[in-house]
Amino acid sequence: MLVVLQQRRYVSLEQGSDRYTLTLKMFGLAHRFPPVKRLTSESAPVLRRLSYDIEQSCHLVIYYEGKGHVVVQQNSPSERVFSVRLGAEAPLMNTCSGHLLLAFADEYTRQQMLSRIPVHHLNEDVLDMDKMVRKVLSQGYESIHSAQAQGIQDIGYPVFDYQDQAVAALIVPYFKYLDGSHQTVVEDSHSIIKQAARDISVALGYDPD
Repeated sequence: MLVVLQQRRYVSLEQGSDRYTLTLKMFGLAHRFPPVKRLTSESAPVLRRLSYDIEQSCHLVIYYEGKGHVVVQQNSPSERVFSVRLGAEAPLMNTCSGHLLLAFADEYTRQQMLSRIPVHHLNEDVLDMDKMVRKVLSQGYESIHSAQAQGIQDIGYPVFDYQDQAVAALIVPYFKYLDGSHQTVVEDSHSIIKQAARDISVALGYDPD
């Protein structure tokens, strides 16, 4: 059965191991059905509004097979754009989205997520997991310098569903304009991003009260 699935590109054999993982072909198939389909449809208009309000690109990341995956992406309305492409993968250990998805998962789920991290992601910088989880849960968000691009501050808030489970991370790769043309400073953006994450959560059935 695995051989057939591999031939049809639904699974792939990890390099240097005997473990199979689901491919983006299977990910794309899953993307067309609930709950991912509902998540994308509910969040798309919120992300459009957010990008115009803060003049920044934004995207939504879900956990899938040991990695984060961008399932919704909205470019900034500005002439100068920094964004992450739809379908891009995000390592869990050194990204804003990964920290959020790990921190807001329960302990059992977190361990399951960590056990699925691909072999080629295991050489990331050592992360003090307990310290990171405490920090993110205490803040209610994550804000770190991008590990992929210099000068980008990644700001993220969790998105919850009707079961109070964190199902996604709303991320803004904040790009600072040096010419003063950008009207919304990073400190003011936090409340707007937080509200956007809340709006998506409520649309998914989350009760913030």
